[in-house]
Order: sequence, then C-alpha cells, then structure tokens
Amino acid sequence: MRRRGVQGGGVTTYIQVVRRPEMAAVLVAHAMSLVGSVAAEVALSVLVYRRTSSSFLAAMTLACAFVPQGASALLLSSYVARFRPRRLLVGCDLVCAGLVAAMLVPGVPVVVLLALAAGTGLVTPLFTGARAAVLADLLDASAFVTARSLLRVLSQSALLLGFAAGGLALAVVGPEQLLAADAVSFLASAALLRWGTGDHPPQAPGTRPPLSQSLRVTGRSLRDPVLRRLLLLTWIPAALFCPVDAIATPYAHGRGREVGLLLAAAAAGTIAAEWLGVRAGLSRRPRLVLPVALVTGLALLGYAGHPPVLVAAALNLVGALGSAIGQWVDQGLVEHLPPQARGRLFALQGGLLMAVQGLGVAAAGALAEVAAPHLVLAGAGALSLLSVWLLLRGDDTARRRRTGASLARRPATGG
Repeated sequence: MRRRGVQGGGVTTYIQVVRRPEMAAVLVAHAMSLVGSVAAEVALSVLVYRRTSSSFLAAMTLACAFVPQGASALLLSSYVARFRPRRLLVGCDLVCAGLVAAMLVPGVPVVVLLALAAGTGLVTPLFTGARAAVLADLLDASAFVTARSLLRVLSQSALLLGFAAGGLALAVVGPEQLLAADAVSFLASAALLRWGTGDHPPQAPGTRPPLSQSLRVTGRSLRDPVLRRLLLLTWIPAALFCPVDAIATPYAHGRGREVGLLLAAAAAGTIAAEWLGVRAGLSRRPRLVLPVALVTGLALLGYAGHPPVLVAAALNLVGALGSAIGQWVDQGLVEHLPPQARGRLFALQGGLLMAVQGLGVAAAGALAEVAAPHLVLAGAGALSLLSVWLLLRGDDTARRRRTGASLARRPATGG
C-alpha cells in the first residue's frame, strides 16, 4: 500500500529510514555495487593507459561512463514506468555484470572497452529511476527525501572508499582482477534486490512506444516552470562545482597527498551537507535555500586569490555544503509530482546530472590547458552565483505573480 503525504515539520532520520522494510537491501546493494564500480573506473583507466599510453583515452573511460547517462535519461526514462521496479533493478545489475565481464576478454580492443563502459552508463539512469519508484512505493514524502539523501551520502562514501581501495588493490593485484570483482559486486547486488525487496507494480504501464513516451515526458517536464527550475538547480551548480575534482591534480602540481586532500575535502563537505539538510527538516529547508545555493559559488570565488592547498581544501569543503540544495529540490519534486511519476522524473534528473558533470569536468580540463587552474575555478564560482540568482529570482517572480492573481480573484470587501 502506498504511503503518501508530506509530514509536518518533523525530521525523518537516517536510522528511521534504514529500519523501514526493504530499505536495508536497497541501501546495501547500492553501496556494494557502487564501491565496485568506482574501483573498476580506476582499473579500467589504468588498463587503457597501459595499452595506449594515452592520457586522453584514459580520461575517456570516465566520460564514457558519464555522458551516455544523459542520452539514456532523455530517450529511455519511460521504461522505468513500464516495468516492475524489482525486475528492472535486477535486470540492470545483470546487464552491468555482463558488460564488465566482457571487458575481461583477452585482447579486446580499446574502442570496445570504451563502448562497454558507455553501455554501463546507458543502464544507470534506468536503475536509478527504478530505485526511486521503489522508494516512492515504500516511503512517505519526508522519508523519501531522507532516503535520497542517504543514498547520496553512501555515494560519496563509496567514492572515498572505492578510490582508496582501487589504488591499494592495484598495487597488489592487476586491473583485470578489479574488474572481475566489480562484475561480482553487480551479481551480489542483483541477488540482494531479488530476494530482499518486494515485487512492486509498475508505476504507469502505458501504451505509447517507449521512445516517444520518454521524449514526451522529458518535453513536458522541461516546459513545466516549477519542474524546469528545480531540475536546473540540480544540474547547473553541480556542473560548475565538479571542476574542483577535475582540476585538483594540476592545482596541486601532481602531488598525490595534496590531490587526495582536495578530493577528500569535497566529498566530506557533501556528506556533511546531507546530514545538516536532514537535520533541518521539511519546514526549515525553504528558508535555507538562498544561503545554501550561494555558498558553492562564494567558496569557488575564494580561488581567485590562488590560496595554498590547505585553504583550497577548506574552500572545497565549504563549497560542497551547497549540495544540500538537493534535498530542497527533492522535496519540491515530491510535492509537485504524484508517486507514480517519480521514477521517470528521477531517472531524467539523475541521468542528466551525471552527463552535465561529465561535460563540466571536460570543459574545466580544456580551460585549464589555456588558463591558470585557480582562475578557472573562480570563473566557475562567478557563473554559479549568476545562475543561482537568475533561477531563484525567477522563482520569486513566479510566486509574486501567483499571489497577485490570487488577490485579484478574491472578492472585494469594504464599505
């Protein structure tokens, strides 16, 4: 039975979410497959570099896993509503396991390795959307937002653990063994989801062909002013903050310890942002939107003075606190959408988020070839502040128009 409605101003904690039926399986499967995937990204880039000695092709392994997610989100999101979520979750994990296993075939050409990485990227938004459909079926609005926050915390933790584990494992075993472990992690995730979650019904089976339905849903979402603003607030600040990862190596002049500090600070800030956002609760989040939205751009502007690495790490940590706006966005999407529409919309949101982050990383890397890294980051901060101001100003204008229209329809009183 669906649980709907927005809780008052109360706080749904991470512990309360974990205790909900089926949530433990969803969260453990997410963490397990993600750690394996992050470690495999390290392994695949090393494997490609060893074969080609090309830094560009090694970097392309990450781009191939990210950018196709945007195409999948635009073209395939309606599949999320057409199938039973558990069947789609398990199917996506099995497809990914097969794609990663195919990377282990001896002598497979590099172009095929990149194509297989792109294949995993195409599958990811379907998995994300199906998981959102399960959450919408299990949780009320407050718990849904907290569960999404917890998934992001696990993602950042997996990045820290996966990169560390991947680097350590590569010193002991080869990249092929890491890829094999990733394939096994997908199989384990599929098993957990198959036997640890319920068989929820499809959200909206529909009769339209999947491609046309996906394009129709995407177009309708982007034409809706509320959805468009919420989605842009997800995509634009994230795309402008992700260059801190792309430029960490040149900023620290390739010194491993300093690079690790810059990356770890950004991940730690994101984890702190999610915890603070959950503590704020539903009622206080709208009042915090403006300072939270601006903090990322302000922190990046601090790079204009070319600070030392320790100060830059502090700026990364503070700037990452701006990711707490994701909870306000999730809350807005939940309040604006019926539960049966959430799977498709979150597939679109997540897939395009990864795509714009991949493009942001590529653009920052290209700019850093012709401009000083600290100036690239400061410029990203200025663009972040401008974009957030325009988006929130548009929200303010729309709110005033709705209020004015409501007052105009109100019957006149007086003597």
